Amino acid sequence: MTSCVARLLLAAACLLGLAGPSAWAQPPRAIVLSADTPSFTLADEVQSWLEPGSASSIEQVSARPDSFQTVPALHREALTSTDTLWLRLRLVRSIDAPAQWTLNLPLPFVDDVQLFQRDAQGRWQRQQAGDTLLQSAWSLRGPYPDFILDLPGTQEHEVYLRVRNFKHLSIPIRVASWDTRAFQRLTEFVSLGLLLGVLAVLVVLSLIRYAEHRSPSDLAASAFSFLVLMTVAQINGILNMLVWLPWPRVGDYANSVLPVLAVGASLLFVRMLYAISTHFSRYDRFLRGVGIVTIASTLTYAIDRVAADKIGAMVLLVATTTGLIATFLSWRSNSRIWYWLMAAYVPQYLCLLRLMCEALGWLPNWWEMRYFLSLSVALSVPVLVYALSRATHDRKELQSRARHLPTQDALTGLLTREAFATELEKAHERVASGGERIALVVVKVVNYQHIRKGLGDPLAENCLLRAVVKLHRILRDMDPAGRLAADEFGLILDGVMTRQALTERLVQLIGSGLIPLPGLHPPVTLQFHAACLLMHEYLLEPTQALQELETMLEGMSSHTRRPIRHLEPPQTMPASLADSSTTP
Repeated sequence: MTSCVARLLLAAACLLGLAGPSAWAQPPRAIVLSADTPSFTLADEVQSWLEPGSASSIEQVSARPDSFQTVPALHREALTSTDTLWLRLRLVRSIDAPAQWTLNLPLPFVDDVQLFQRDAQGRWQRQQAGDTLLQSAWSLRGPYPDFILDLPGTQEHEVYLRVRNFKHLSIPIRVASWDTRAFQRLTEFVSLGLLLGVLAVLVVLSLIRYAEHRSPSDLAASAFSFLVLMTVAQINGILNMLVWLPWPRVGDYANSVLPVLAVGASLLFVRMLYAISTHFSRYDRFLRGVGIVTIASTLTYAIDRVAADKIGAMVLLVATTTGLIATFLSWRSNSRIWYWLMAAYVPQYLCLLRLMCEALGWLPNWWEMRYFLSLSVALSVPVLVYALSRATHDRKELQSRARHLPTQDALTGLLTREAFATELEKAHERVASGGERIALVVVKVVNYQHIRKGLGDPLAENCLLRAVVKLHRILRDMDPAGRLAADEFGLILDGVMTRQALTERLVQLIGSGLIPLPGLHPPVTLQFHAACLLMHEYLLEPTQALQELETMLEGMSSHTRRPIRHLEPPQTMPASLADSSTTP
């Protein structure tokens, strides 16, 4: 019984062994081109052969169809700089299909691609493209390989693709009718043009800001924006098509170098943008080190490109993770720009994580990720530039406050007595030399000490702030005001012609003080007294003028019915006729 079972299993294994290779060697169906699907990406199976070397000609390859294996269309091919990948396609054009078709490989970084198809006489015709070739040698110039298919009639046609690249590769093959492909190219060029135009505008804007403010951060923003502009243009093949025309090898290496440089520069830019050293000094040094190492890692491409490409992939992931952690730390420290940093780095990190998984073979290849990566990197520039403007504005505001600390009163924000005296000297000079009309007023909150003793210091300080608000209502923006004492304020009013005009302003102030302050319990009013001097009527030295006005306020009763008083010039007595000289 056991021997019978063993014989049956052996027979089944032999049948499977015979059927397996036959099914495995079965070539895929021919690709049908129809009007219903004017554009599509091959998603089923293709035939491929990885040649160890590059000596075979198209005649030799086409004569050995048994060398080809059937693999998935997006199968990852283990290419090296010494190998050659051959792909065999069988195309059939249906009766209703358009006459002209194209085939493209949306990979701007592929080294060399050649397409072979027979002409009407049966001779093999070649088209070529790739970033190691001059654009003038391309059959159809563009950002990535694009070929024209010659498919006369409705019979089956064989097309061969010869692909060379320095590293492993998954090859997406797109087929489209001529009209559809023309619209696709137009859409791609317009979209990339808008994207690159926005980046160019940001470069110019940062340069204009630098020319105006001379801030190194604006110059760094301009350099960073330009580097991202170059990177987006490079990974989409625009630089190869328009800039590196005489130097295809430069464009070939730029595909690997520029993204690494852009990520390293973004770390240094974020470090400058967000002063992380204030809260996390050790991570700040680590961030700077990772940024410098990322930029320096591009030097390895001059030694061994294959090894450098693997190093670059790991460095990109580490650098982006480092930037993402810096964004998290900015959130932890309650930075005002953390959400902008998050918006800039999270999409990049997700895109790079997807590309890393694809490179390791954990996820299938998705060639459209190039567009998402370009968009995420490009959008990070305006986000970071706006964050820079916010951070710069906040820093300038803090610096302005720091500069004004010695000249401003800490509680009210008005000028200190010394700073007010300086403004008074300038006003004195304008009156003396130019005859300007200027009034000097010293205002006192008479019941301040009473409020302080009865209701406490916090409420008294609140009342002072309310008093300052009322003072600003009678001042123009250009009129200086200062705090001369705890309950006294000095005002310099330009353009006051008469006492009547000045009195009307001060009546408004005194009347507003008699209105109970809202939100305070018990109700509190402010009692103002004012001593005034029209400097163009009676010009005194600044120090003497302040002293006499303060003396006048001290002599006023708290219950006076004349809370507004003017400093009068001294009366001059008429000369007596008896004192005049007589004629001899």
